[in-house]
Amino acid sequence: MNRKIIAMISEILPLISAVLFFLLIFSSHDSALSGVVISITCLLAFFGFVFFFIGRKLVKGDRMVQILGILDLLATLSIVGFYVLAIFSFGL
Repeated sequence: MNRKIIAMISEILPLISAVLFFLLIFSSHDSALSGVVISITCLLAFFGFVFFFIGRKLVKGDRMVQILGILDLLATLSIVGFYVLAIFSFGL
């Protein structure tokens, strides 16, 4: 496989995980399987900054990888922001 394709796939993974995490958190469906999927997607979205560095290391100058890297950082920030909101809501 091409390095650019590998970098793009690894950069898209946290984005899909963040969207799936928020969809499952706010859905009314609750089961043991959805709890496992929520945990896995939360970890993948939280570690989006790792995928950011992997993409930068594989393909340095590609514009698409740079844009996806910024979105990976936003996925990480969205998970952190969600948990900060949860902590504040329990604390107040």
